Formats: sequence, structure tokens, C-alpha cells
Amino acid sequence: MKLTLVVIVILLLLIGILFLNLGHWLSSPANTPVKADLIATLGGGIGERDQMAVDLYKAGYAKKILLTGMGGIVDSGKGYYKSPRSLFFLKQGIPADALLFDELSTNTYQESLNIAALLIAHHWQSVLVVSDPPHLRRINFCLQPVFKNAGLSYRIIQSTTPTWQADRWWQDKRWRQFCLNEMVKLIFYALVYGV
Repeated sequence: MKLTLVVIVILLLLIGILFLNLGHWLSSPANTPVKADLIATLGGGIGERDQMAVDLYKAGYAKKILLTGMGGIVDSGKGYYKSPRSLFFLKQGIPADALLFDELSTNTYQESLNIAALLIAHHWQSVLVVSDPPHLRRINFCLQPVFKNAGLSYRIIQSTTPTWQADRWWQDKRWRQFCLNEMVKLIFYALVYGV
């Protein structure tokens, strides 16, 4: 009976430790930026990703920015339709010819494949991938096998999000939901994509 109680207490302590450190684990693949051929800002998010991409571009880390998800500039036959997302970049002083678009990707794994394909098509070797802190672990799981097989390199850059606190992720409704969704998505990606 005592052994069972000790095992239960140890398991509860381990679960507690994992819970408290989840924010750090999800965001730990974050890197510092280095010069690259491309900056990729992933779809989703609420603007912090795109602002980080602008900051990286203006700091000279790359000469091209890829926006994944809806966000392109499309010739409508009567001029150009600009999405709010692409307008944000243009208003920040990013030239239209510096922007590239991937409107085909619908999830992180597809974004990884399409970013790698773009790099290969342009004979580029490296990319800075920008996303929100709790999304970084899943991005790394997706990018790692794709980029390793293609001989490409990447660095994952954390967006600047003033409300993110890795050690208190559960206290903010947005981040609590984001982190718990990431855990579900990581399990799903492991089962479906094998990453």
C-alpha cells in the first residue's frame, strides 16, 4: 500500500513539473537571428509575427519575406487586391517586390514543405521562420526532417509578444488555450505526419 502511494505522489509531482514547464518546453526552440536568404512569417497569429518579420527585414537579416496563409497581393484584372496582411508590410515600408506569398499551406507541416520547396527553387539555403512562442516546438518538429533531407538550414525566431510568460502560461487565457491546443496538435502531427 505504501509503495502505491509513493508511486502516485511521484507521478503527481512529475505531472505538476511538466505542467509548470510546458511554456518553456514549447518555446525552447527559439533562436537568435542570423543573416539568411529568407524570412518566413507563418499564418495565424494576431500581428506580432508580422511585426517581427518587418523588424528582421529592416535590420538586414534577409532581403525577402514569405507570408504563409492568406495574405497576398493578387492582380484582380482591375489593379491589385491587397490583403490587410500585405498592406501591413507595405505600410511598414517593405517594398512589394520583397514580399513572397504561400497561400496553399493550410497547416504547419505544409508550410515546412512549401518553405523548403521555395528555398530549393531559388537556390537559397537558409530561412528565419517567425512564429509565436508556444508554436515553436511544433514548427521545429516539422522543419527538422524536411530541411535535413533537403540540406537546408533554418532558425526559428520567436515573435515579440508582450503578454507571453513561459513560466506563467496558464494564467493568460490566450496562451493557456494556445499551449493546450499545441499539445493536441503535437500528438496529431506525430500520428499523421510522423514528426
